[in-house]
Amino acid sequence: MVPRGGWGHPLTIGVGVEGASERTFWTKVLHKNFRGIRFDVRNLKNKERLIRATPQLLETFRSLHYSAGFILVDRHRDPCTTAVFDLFDSATRKEARRKVDERYLFICVAIKGLEAWYLADQQAINALLPRAGYVAPEETATLNPKQQLNELWKKQFGRTSAPNKVGFADMIAPRFDPVEGRKRSASFDYFWAHMSDASMASVSTHLGPRGR
Repeated sequence: MVPRGGWGHPLTIGVGVEGASERTFWTKVLHKNFRGIRFDVRNLKNKERLIRATPQLLETFRSLHYSAGFILVDRHRDPCTTAVFDLFDSATRKEARRKVDERYLFICVAIKGLEAWYLADQQAINALLPRAGYVAPEETATLNPKQQLNELWKKQFGRTSAPNKVGFADMIAPRFDPVEGRKRSASFDYFWAHMSDASMASVSTHLGPRGR
């Protein structure tokens, strides 16, 4: 079942995510960076449920007159983004393959997971974990992101316990700079470019010719 909620407003973009940490992170980051746009971020609990629920999410977003819909899914152990895309039903894949200027639904794959997108912002990580001395690679998709974050956490706090996922998302969200993130993660750059375009299109449509 798709979680209920939403505003029924053309200046709202619907976003489906895998879990609580993703919802925490994106609710803060999107509203901070796209002023005037509202984001209805739905937590579907896990990857499989999110993929199964996407057709219903799409129907819900459209019925609420949202300007666009995004599905954010981790690649995890899947061999490539195409393999992730193929997990969706045929109607969803067709919708997500429309020409960009005609597309309502965007499926965006975080290569290796959301943690790889955190790690793409070296400044945010070092602001949060200054003792760790983190240096980001040119492309964070080359990392094992969960292992990397655990090692950085241990350097900072001297403990072997892993950081709480929701707590970490809550802490890094105010510090995360998408401009920095786009430099070191191609999959984040792809997502942010489409989200930026969808947000601008939403405002432009809402204002009409007189407001442009």
